[in-house]
Amino acid sequence: MAMIHINRDRKTLGKFSEQDVADGLKSGRFLPTDLAWRDPMPAWEPLSSFTDLPPATEPEDGVLEDEGMKEEGSAGVAEPAWERGEGNFPAGTVVESVRQVLSTPTATFRGMPAEGGFVKPLFFYILTGWASGSAAVGYQLLAALINPSMVFGDMAKDLSSPMIVSIFVGILVFLPVFLIFGLFLSAAFFHLALMMTGAAAKPFEATFRALAYAQGATSVLQFVPVCGGYLYPALSIVYSVLALREVHKADLWRVVVAAVLLFLLFCGLAMGAAMLFVGLGAAMAPAG
Repeated sequence: MAMIHINRDRKTLGKFSEQDVADGLKSGRFLPTDLAWRDPMPAWEPLSSFTDLPPATEPEDGVLEDEGMKEEGSAGVAEPAWERGEGNFPAGTVVESVRQVLSTPTATFRGMPAEGGFVKPLFFYILTGWASGSAAVGYQLLAALINPSMVFGDMAKDLSSPMIVSIFVGILVFLPVFLIFGLFLSAAFFHLALMMTGAAAKPFEATFRALAYAQGATSVLQFVPVCGGYLYPALSIVYSVLALREVHKADLWRVVVAAVLLFLLFCGLAMGAAMLFVGLGAAMAPAG
């Protein structure tokens, strides 16, 4: 009987018998998303595709896995490293969590607990958002100093270089506040949209945690000059949808519809605000 080799997040868990794999899937030691291979398969495939495994056996009372098996099983938990505090804190865990989200979003969010508090994901979001946002603000500051009218338009003639620098420094100082407010607001609206489509199987905390890691990880695209500001919003939505699908265990189409509803809501609010400002401007204009 061919042994099954199992790999999770590029870490080899070992080779196991079919019965061990079936029992491990039932106990949670192995995940359906773990990659596996056995002779003569041409390529690695998820364990969920192994439909010929024998029925799982019931463990005897008082019998526990040996320490080596428990340690081996926990080493590959597919959740953001920031949740486990692994690596060189904080830089190592931030980098590893960003890598996990961007390279293996499905496995990462499928293994992330829906509960666990707001503090850790919020702190991760602030660190990544402030660092990448500072880079984006720096690029805008450089552009404003080179060509003020490109950034400020007609107001540029009234602004000196020290005033321009002070404006951007003020943005950096208050950026964490904007990030916190924006995350809670977007999570609240997204959760409401998920409830409307029947996709909100978990509480608001699950939505908040998913968006904090998805949007925090994709925010690093702002380090890319010029095109990073366009890539970040687009990929942030894509990864947010993937994260919410896995965390809420919802149908993809329900999450996509929720994202579309949210997009239409914000477009409507933006159009309403624009029409309001135009109306106010027309009312305040002197009669000709």
